[in-house]
Amino acid sequence: MFPHQNPLPKPEIIQTPPFEVLLQQVKRDILAYFAQHSPDDATAVNETLGNEAELLTKFVEAFTVILQNHIRQLNGQAQQMFGMYATDNDMIDLIVSQLGVTRQMLDSGDPGAFPPIPPVMESNDSLLSRYYLAAYALASTGTRSGYRFHAMTLGGRPEVQINSHEKNRVVVTYEYQTHDMAGLTKDAQARQVSPGVVDCFILAHEGNGLPSPSLIEATQTYLERDDIAQETDLITVKAPDIRPWQCEAKLYIRPGPDADVVRMAAEQAVKAYALKQHRLGASIESSMLYSVLLESTGAHRGDVIQPEQPLRCAYSEAPYLESVKITVDTENI
Repeated sequence: MFPHQNPLPKPEIIQTPPFEVLLQQVKRDILAYFAQHSPDDATAVNETLGNEAELLTKFVEAFTVILQNHIRQLNGQAQQMFGMYATDNDMIDLIVSQLGVTRQMLDSGDPGAFPPIPPVMESNDSLLSRYYLAAYALASTGTRSGYRFHAMTLGGRPEVQINSHEKNRVVVTYEYQTHDMAGLTKDAQARQVSPGVVDCFILAHEGNGLPSPSLIEATQTYLERDDIAQETDLITVKAPDIRPWQCEAKLYIRPGPDADVVRMAAEQAVKAYALKQHRLGASIESSMLYSVLLESTGAHRGDVIQPEQPLRCAYSEAPYLESVKITVDTENI
């Protein structure tokens, strides 16, 4: 569904060759050049390149490093052309603009403050998610992904006016208007609960994700627009059930690292995982918590005390992390 979250393996053409492989290729190319243009020197050059102490060999190795970095830079630029690999903000903005999707502002900040508070913009992950959903909403809503896109992109569809003030002349006007609630919805899920009846649950960015009544009302009004809603659907926008959870874990480290530093790194990693899973229908898996904790801290083992069981949410539910408690013990061997 979202290639940027589950990308395909990078093709071989945009992978940087190892230094040793590239060095041998450079040497072969140099010898091939001498064999063609100065055959009398080819043997001597071959002997020189085989001697690691020779200055020319060091120059060739340095050139290989420069060439490898250049290839790596070109490959990185090539990857920015594809949504599943792109990480540069400007390139992602350019990619999503192909389907008329723009980055939303989550908080306008305060330019008059001292120091100025910059605006908080939508993350690349969220923006790319809406980009891949946009293809399902090219006509209107109706599909689950179409409802999801429109609920997450309030104001994204322009108002279209068709006028004909004279014979054989039709004027179509697309009016793009900013929506006061744009950028407040983090996720949405729609399901048909009975023939012609659709429930759409929305999750907010703010707080634990419970949307305000005004956001629910604004989403309801937007989805009921005659150029968005399906005539066969009776849609109702609702607030989801927020399922709170706590993380309590104990980590064991070898002598050396500072326990407080390890604890803070573990807490940040858990919060990042919780933020990523703060979605409708998401789950909190103990196995993932183990992986997140050990990978982010270098601890050699750990115990996850809370949650005792995996927390798996339905499409109308979202997990929300309430507290994190990490204990770090140093084991002497």
